[in-house]
Amino acid sequence: MSVPRLAYAPLAGLLLATLTGCANHLPEETVNAMDIDRETLHQQRLVQPLSGDPRFIQQPGPAFSATEEQSFRVSTYSVNKTLEVYTPYQPLREIYELPLGVVMSAGGVVFSIVDVIPFFGMLPDVMTKDLLAHGVAGINPLMNIESQARSEKRVLGTPERELIDEKTKQSRLPLRGVPVIARLNGQATTLTTDERGRLNVDLLALTTATTAPDELTLSTTGEDGEPIRAAFPLTRQLSVRLQQARKLLDKYQADNTLTDPAEAVKDLTKLSGWGFENEVRDLEQRIRAGLNASQLAEFDRQLVQALAG
Repeated sequence: MSVPRLAYAPLAGLLLATLTGCANHLPEETVNAMDIDRETLHQQRLVQPLSGDPRFIQQPGPAFSATEEQSFRVSTYSVNKTLEVYTPYQPLREIYELPLGVVMSAGGVVFSIVDVIPFFGMLPDVMTKDLLAHGVAGINPLMNIESQARSEKRVLGTPERELIDEKTKQSRLPLRGVPVIARLNGQATTLTTDERGRLNVDLLALTTATTAPDELTLSTTGEDGEPIRAAFPLTRQLSVRLQQARKLLDKYQADNTLTDPAEAVKDLTKLSGWGFENEVRDLEQRIRAGLNASQLAEFDRQLVQALAG
């Protein structure tokens, strides 16, 4: 055999060891764990009145809640896994493991002999069998010495799952910051739910003087983009009051020079009796701004009498 070929022999041996080195297996471990599966059974978004009769709207400023309801099945499993524990092979470690393995093998043989004669098997295994096993692994160029610090684990086979509990649960969460389109007889506006998933609808702002509104619809979309629509009919009384209140407010917007205190007090009293308190305050300020001193005095006198009943 030529000298160059002899020089390549150690390299070939090292390459073979690198390619064919095997892991040093440790005792298998069995692990028990709890596994919880959650399966959604039903999911929907709802827009509902917060108070009053849910079949009819009775107030001019109704409040609504937007929620997402879910029902889901929760299954609890006991899972048994068998783990293969091993020290992965790293060929460069053989540089120091080989001489260390020689020393450990010799020490393991000596301690095993001493354990038999003077100590009668009283020495711990770590000084006899374990030391000898580590030494043999160190001498073996295709295996590293067992190391818990470098050990890796992988699941053997298919874990065993046993169902131990199963429940059906319900949840209701507020829809925060969700746009909702409010529509009243052709008039529409876009509202956004607050942090509690609530929104307030000003029906008077959506009412025209030409038509008495009869139904409010609220529309939004689900997570999958599917449209969601809820319709709420108005009571006949509220429908008429909304139209009359709009006519009355439009009268003052069209003519800001109205100077009859008695008529102004009568209109404010009507609005207050119908439940439009916010509009009463705004309209009162506008009326006061258009009256002179004598008219304002008469206006205050009649307003006090009307409010006192």
